[in-house]
Amino acid sequence: MKKILLALVAVILLAGAKSTIGDDFNTNNLTQLQINQTTLPQAVVLLGTQPVGSAVGQSGAVAYTWQYVEAKGSMWTGKSSSTSRRAVLVFNTDGTFQRILQLDGVTLPPSEQQRLMTTPAIEATVLLQRNGEQ
Repeated sequence: MKKILLALVAVILLAGAKSTIGDDFNTNNLTQLQINQTTLPQAVVLLGTQPVGSAVGQSGAVAYTWQYVEAKGSMWTGKSSSTSRRAVLVFNTDGTFQRILQLDGVTLPPSEQQRLMTTPAIEATVLLQRNGEQ
């Protein structure tokens, strides 16, 4: 009986596999971010997890990355699936949210994409050009 139980456990373990990278984050709360107001600790609360990485830009602004990847597979059916989400948020040197730099696997309503990505990107480009001319 013990051998049958061990064999059954082995079959169950081999039948399905799941692998994840990063912690799943709440993409629905991205629209609650407020430019020049939301701080990194507030963004962490909104998204439900810490960022997985960061990078400092030439201006001193910091880009924080939230990323989640999940892959599932079944040896019995041969089917597999994967989910991937990534958001890169830029914070000003004063620690407030500047803009969303990049989204992968996440869709925002057009008006929110304009407010959180497009308009701030244009403003940042104009500011960098002005500072480069001085």
